[in-house]
Amino acid sequence: MKTSSKTTNYHLDKSVILFFVITILVTATVFAFKYVDYVPCEVIEFSFKETEIRVDESIEFEDKTLGALEWKWDFGDSTAIDTRRKLYHTFKKPGEYNVSLIVNGKCPKIQTITVLEKKEVLDPLKKAKFKILTPRIRVGEKLRVEDNTLNAETWEWNFENALGGTSREKSPEYIYSTEGKKTITLIVNGELKYSTKQTIEVLPKKKEKIRKDDIVIRDVSVIPDDPIGDDPVADDPKDEFKAPFINEKSFKSKLILVSTKKLTAKDFKDYLCGNLDLPIIVKKKRTTFIEFCEKIKGKSIVIKDLDLTHEDNNCIKNIVIDYRKTSIF
Repeated sequence: MKTSSKTTNYHLDKSVILFFVITILVTATVFAFKYVDYVPCEVIEFSFKETEIRVDESIEFEDKTLGALEWKWDFGDSTAIDTRRKLYHTFKKPGEYNVSLIVNGKCPKIQTITVLEKKEVLDPLKKAKFKILTPRIRVGEKLRVEDNTLNAETWEWNFENALGGTSREKSPEYIYSTEGKKTITLIVNGELKYSTKQTIEVLPKKKEKIRKDDIVIRDVSVIPDDPIGDDPVADDPKDEFKAPFINEKSFKSKLILVSTKKLTAKDFKDYLCGNLDLPIIVKKKRTTFIEFCEKIKGKSIVIKDLDLTHEDNNCIKNIVIDYRKTSIF
């Protein structure tokens, strides 16, 4: 008996093969397109040339990303999105801004930059100018100065000394009671930013020479029991005036007492050597010490910062204060 064998043949339909071929080609094409268009986000790089950015200055921004085709700049200041690779931008207000750049629609980079206040341009013609008419003086001699500022109408002089160290005259005179380097400051027309300074050296007072004709030979037989009190004694340099010293911490405490009406400006007279009209700086504005005390009287305040500068004789010659109110009343 013959045994017959049947062979089973398997084959794929042509449409199925075509489907797989098309799918592979489409996938390869998409992958190739994405590969060519792909830019790693970590290499996004943009730059700006200026190291210091200020309000109203035109700043150049430029993207340096390799393979970049599209750009979206957002400067964080509510201005419109910009789509150029290289552009100029101007910030209108000071502060910190998050500058964002999106490259090719998917790779962002954010960099925080600081914009400073607009740089003030000073008019050189308004700067205070004065001449020291007696550049070489000694203790007890008159210092004479003269203002030469164009269009000056008011003057505020500070001679960096204790008693009577200020003047509002155009050409004042002043007598120093102590030797050393002294700084003369002039503010014209009330504009502190145009003030100017000059430094002079005040020499010691001349010692009087004793002539032979002035020497008197005394009879020792009539010398009293306590001759020290009758004989003229030369001035001891150690006996020159010294104001009581006060540090910033104690000065702050006393100012708080002024605000609570427990002290007044007169309680600082010894530390200021009597100059209650001493020009001072409060919150970056110029005023006088007595005016500041009147302003804070009866107010609840906190002194944030205080800087004192003393003379050699402990007299306070400069005060810079920053404070804030702790109540709206």
